[in-house]
Order: sequence, then structure tokens, then C-alpha cells
Amino acid sequence: MNILIVHAHENADSFCSALANIAKSTFEKEGNKVTISDLYKKNFNPVGGKHDFKKISDASYYKYASEQIHAQQNNLFSDDLREEMELLSKADVLIFNFPLWWFSMPAILKGWVDRVLAYGYAYGGDYGFYDKGRFSGKKAFLCVTTGSPANFYTETGSHGRTLAAILKNIHQGILGLIGFEVLPDFVAYGVSRITDVERKTILENYMTYIQKNFQ
Repeated sequence: MNILIVHAHENADSFCSALANIAKSTFEKEGNKVTISDLYKKNFNPVGGKHDFKKISDASYYKYASEQIHAQQNNLFSDDLREEMELLSKADVLIFNFPLWWFSMPAILKGWVDRVLAYGYAYGGDYGFYDKGRFSGKKAFLCVTTGSPANFYTETGSHGRTLAAILKNIHQGILGLIGFEVLPDFVAYGVSRITDVERKTILENYMTYIQKNFQ
């Protein structure tokens, strides 16, 4: 299989980065090909705009989504977007690897979604939604680190809901919408407040998660 890990943490020494690296090594041990798209290392621009296109259409009114489908039809996406799109097109499994920020993903990853999952490329045009989506038959999941401990993420906890409920917009509104089969999240809770032994256990659990879901 081809695995694409879209990684959104600026610190290569972070536990979030350690999770990306252990996923890579675990998948590779099973003979898979793994690419980590490290958005901070690439200095990925999260802001969509006219710079996404090598040339824009002659339409009298500029509309971002219309330019996306025009670029798809005429091979006019910028080189940075084309690189990410080619990686995604080849992937059998997509993993978003990120720290939870404000109940969601960091801006750099949201920008990847906005720019790379373009109209005409990931949805629209020749592609429908959900089981008719472009990526139907492929799998995706989220690998997430949090600052708060696990007991905060229950219906009776401090946040008043589970993390799965918090992340539903990503599960359904992004990954599921374009056809991916969305697997349960792998979550490392409260990683800045736990011991090295506990972190080692989480890494081992992640290896088991991957082996269980992708044998």
C-alpha cells in the first residue's frame, strides 16, 4: 500500500512528530511505501488564492472554486499543490497527524484541506460525495495529540463531549465527504503531562492499532 501522512507540527522533537515517525516505520516494516508530507518543514502556505494557479481563466468574475475546476481541467495548479495532489492520488491510506488546537486542526492543515482538496480534483466535476466520492475504496484516519487528559473528553467531562464528537466535522465533512472510509481516531491524550513510560506505551499502542487495522 501507499501511505500518505500529512503532518502538522512544527517541532520535529514533539511527541506528535514521534507518532508520525512510528507510523512510518510500522507501515514500512510490513512492506508499504510511506510518505510524510511535513507541512511546516515545507513551509506550506495555508492561504488559498490566485497564486494556486499558473494561469487563471478569462472569466469576468473571479471565483476561487471556479478557478479550481478550471485548473483541474487545464493542468494549471501551482507546483506545490500539484505535488500534494499527486501524493494523495497515489495513496491508499491517508493519515492526518496533528495536535488538537481549538477543537480542530492547526491552520496549516486546514489550509492544506482548502487548497489541495480542490473543487474538480477531490470533489465536484466528475466526482460525487461519500460512496461516490473520488477516494471511495480508500481509508483515512486521524492521529491526534491533546493537551487535556482523556477524562476531559466525555459527555460529563470538562469539555462535555467526546473527542470523536468534536472531530465529526473532519470525519464526515472532509474525509467521508470525498469518499474515504474513516477509521476510528488514534488519540494520545495529555501528552505534555505524562511520563516517558506512558509515552512509550502510547507508541506501542499505535503500532498495535496500525497492525490491527492494516494487516
